[in-house]
Amino acid sequence: MPTNKDKNSLREIVSMLAEQETYRLKKELEKVTLRLIMSEGSHVPDTLTRIRVLPSVAVVGQKEKVDRTDQGQVYLDIYVKFLPTTEGVYKNLVSLGKLCKAIPGVKIVKVLSYAGRKIYHKGKPIVI
Repeated sequence: MPTNKDKNSLREIVSMLAEQETYRLKKELEKVTLRLIMSEGSHVPDTLTRIRVLPSVAVVGQKEKVDRTDQGQVYLDIYVKFLPTTEGVYKNLVSLGKLCKAIPGVKIVKVLSYAGRKIYHKGKPIVI
């Protein structure tokens, strides 16, 4: 038979766990790798800063060195950790891609990987 001391200890543990749950995120952060194809005059640090302040974005980092082609395009591979806002991977990726594409200088957003795996929609890469 549990004693009063045991019951009080159990109540404290349950209370502490419930309190911790209040401060935890309801969903885990998702990680996606994107390739941004940008205009010639695009400034990479400003672009990354603008992505960092987008809704649902938690972390942004550069994957590779910036590739500037002779045709004037800029290729930038980045990773983004974000909180999914809707149900469904495809909807979340398209939503994030549209937000990134709205940034000045970004012409095309291509999803390279999601959660460490290459990802396709209906057999084709996701390009926004």
